Amino acid sequence: MNLPDYFEPFDFSVITKETNPLGKYSLGPEIEKTTLKLVQTNLTGIDAAIIGVPVENGEPQKTGTPDKIRTALYQLAAFDNNLTIVDLGNLKPATSAKGTFLALRDVIEYLREMNIVAVILGGSQDLTTGICEAFKNERFFWLAAVDSILDVKKGTETFNSTNYLSRVFKNLPNLFHFSLIGYQAHLVGEKLIAQTKPVGEHLRLGQLRDDFTNAELLLRNANVLSFDMGAIKFTDAPSTPQKNPNGLRSDEACQLARYAGLSTKLSVFGLFNMFENIKSKTCTTLNLGAEIIWYFLEGLAGKKVPGEKTVYKVAIDGLEHPVIFRHEEETNRWWFEVQSISGETFEVACTQKEYQEAAGNEIPGRWLKFIQKMDGLSK
Repeated sequence: MNLPDYFEPFDFSVITKETNPLGKYSLGPEIEKTTLKLVQTNLTGIDAAIIGVPVENGEPQKTGTPDKIRTALYQLAAFDNNLTIVDLGNLKPATSAKGTFLALRDVIEYLREMNIVAVILGGSQDLTTGICEAFKNERFFWLAAVDSILDVKKGTETFNSTNYLSRVFKNLPNLFHFSLIGYQAHLVGEKLIAQTKPVGEHLRLGQLRDDFTNAELLLRNANVLSFDMGAIKFTDAPSTPQKNPNGLRSDEACQLARYAGLSTKLSVFGLFNMFENIKSKTCTTLNLGAEIIWYFLEGLAGKKVPGEKTVYKVAIDGLEHPVIFRHEEETNRWWFEVQSISGETFEVACTQKEYQEAAGNEIPGRWLKFIQKMDGLSK
């Protein structure tokens, strides 16, 4: 694959010394240096690739949002950790939405082969459809979305960013897991949420705030995170289509991004649906978008190779085999193992409380749900 054929390079010269108070201590110069050294046939040592996709519901975006996010992002502080980031530029415009999705799929597949995390600067959230196509053959594909609403069809509607999940579910009928994080019940309703329960775990905004670590569990297992800026309340992100009076606070959005960066399984982080008005004198939404990306990269910089795990086999009355838990002492993280009828196994992030439930001779509810999900794969 010849990557440069897919992209138009970003012009780093737009970031001047006058507009960049941190100068050489900012992120921009480091990424520019790595990008200029990039040899297409040798991406060894690259940790993350930034990709702009200025496409809104199949049409070229006129506001140039990805480059504006970059301009803000590259003036933020560089990382002390040895994180190597390259900017591939903006995906060249295709003649159709399908063409954009296919190009995005090809790029993601290539980067996955190179073990490089893709950071997508959108554009509208329907671009997630193309991203997910790269995981069509992934046996345990786990999609997470941060959003205040559930983007599925509510009737006869033209395909766009407000119903893209309907196409994702259709194109990936064997999707292993879907998590909706930060949704608002008054904008969704339990009847609509119930349609995705067989394949997912979801966190209402209130549930998220009751215990923020619940989101970490879902993001630890995710392969893709699609982040809709509309999940953030209007006062913190005014330039989004949803304009919700309630929603995530800016610091909460950054924390979720950092959790995603710490995940050892996440291959793609996409940030979508911020459309700053060209005539606007404020850049609040774009600046927040840049900070969200920065905190994702900080998590990525702090990500550690999984350490040694202690195995606990817990016998529970009524179960033929013990439930297997694993504990990583260095990070105090827990997982339980689920196995299908055909013998496939998968580790699911869990809490110490779930281990304690099992140790108390009680079957953990989430473990049982995932066992049923695994059994479904064998049918």
